[in-house]
Amino acid sequence: MCLNNKGITIVECMIAVFLTAIAVLSLMPMQDMALRTSSRSDLLGRAQGILQTQLETREQQIMKTMSSTDVTLGTTTNNVAVSGLPGIEGDANFTVVTTTSLNGGVANSWIINTRVSWTGNPTGIANSLIATQQAGFQQ
Repeated sequence: MCLNNKGITIVECMIAVFLTAIAVLSLMPMQDMALRTSSRSDLLGRAQGILQTQLETREQQIMKTMSSTDVTLGTTTNNVAVSGLPGIEGDANFTVVTTTSLNGGVANSWIINTRVSWTGNPTGIANSLIATQQAGFQQ
């Protein structure tokens, strides 16, 4: 009786398929985690862009005012949609809260605090800066 050692048997093929199936099935739960992490990262990046834009816009408004009495103090709240168009289904909406207050007695100086939050993260992210009036920016 002569054995043929050229090729693989059906048993070897079945073992290879079985091991491949186990490997693929063990990686499946990681897909959900990867999608959630990607979504959180995307929202965080968009929120950071909105936050920075809001801070810079408010700082520019303060820098351009003619006198310290022209600076509006207080808190403003507005909603920002990622697409820029409200009411689009599936669009991420952010709540932006900006507070402008005097900087503890320092002349022509204000503190701008901004917080951006979204569904699923009510605390969101926050940042602040100190803005001053500068004559070169006034128009």
